[in-house]
Amino acid sequence: MKLVVKPLLIILFAGMAAPHVMAQVSSSAASAVIERSAESDLHKLFNKAQEQGVLSKSLRERVDFFSSQFLGRPYLGGALGEGSNSSFDNDPLFRFDAFDCTTYVETVVALSLASSEESFKNLLTQIRYMNGQISIFTRNHFTSIDWNPNAERLGVLRDITTDVGSSQTSTLETLIEKDTWFARQASEMVKAKENEAKKIEYIRASTQNFSKETARLNFIDKKTLVSNTQLLRYFPKAGVINIVRANWKVKEAIGTALDISHQGIFFERNGQIIFRHASFKRGSQFVVEIPLIDYVKNNLGDSTFAGINILGLNDLRF
Repeated sequence: MKLVVKPLLIILFAGMAAPHVMAQVSSSAASAVIERSAESDLHKLFNKAQEQGVLSKSLRERVDFFSSQFLGRPYLGGALGEGSNSSFDNDPLFRFDAFDCTTYVETVVALSLASSEESFKNLLTQIRYMNGQISIFTRNHFTSIDWNPNAERLGVLRDITTDVGSSQTSTLETLIEKDTWFARQASEMVKAKENEAKKIEYIRASTQNFSKETARLNFIDKKTLVSNTQLLRYFPKAGVINIVRANWKVKEAIGTALDISHQGIFFERNGQIIFRHASFKRGSQFVVEIPLIDYVKNNLGDSTFAGINILGLNDLRF
């Protein structure tokens, strides 16, 4: 969807009261501070990687290095937005001080494939947004029908679940209703608060004709993986794990059913598949690592946790 924002902004800013201006300045200013810090951190991170020769190492080593730089960083839901100048979600376009599960994955993938600071920023934008167009409407909000296919089109990731699981692979079908999701979530999306009600209505009006789509997602059942741990030998050296949910009763709360609740990075280390992720569980809300099989075993009792969808990371350079 191509969104022309400027005419809307003319309407929104007309007659705006001074207190709302101050609120917006404060919100945008806070985001701008984070953005400036992120630029500095990015420069330091690439200097460190170059000093240690990381950029010329294998994909597995690059993923291990970059994902390890953020261990212990706090979990923050909705950590990124469309930048400090956005009229909707004015959270930063990238940051390194806090993550949610998806922004951690996006950041590590872009860092691991980038050959420079600028290529990191460009690739991150391409991963997060359809056709690299920065907008709340073109952000890849839905993992199975937006984020995964977009990453595959870019050549960054490939769904290898059936390669690993073969005949032991299952498929989950889920109706994703974008229109009702946007309608329900619109108020949460507007973080730039001036003329908030008009912006919320604009989001709802702009998305009421968004299509419903049935996602067909391949996954390896949790019990299958635990009872057949030899399947781990068929994992590639690095990639992304999607945590798959079945019969997850969230539609009443958010406006649509969902099939994926969580994401993380994986890589092979000394014969083990290590899972690094921005955990949102109470008591461990930060970036952590755990052997993937232990993560699955620890969650076997969760009735909605169905299994894992596996994306292999392609060894490309941008």
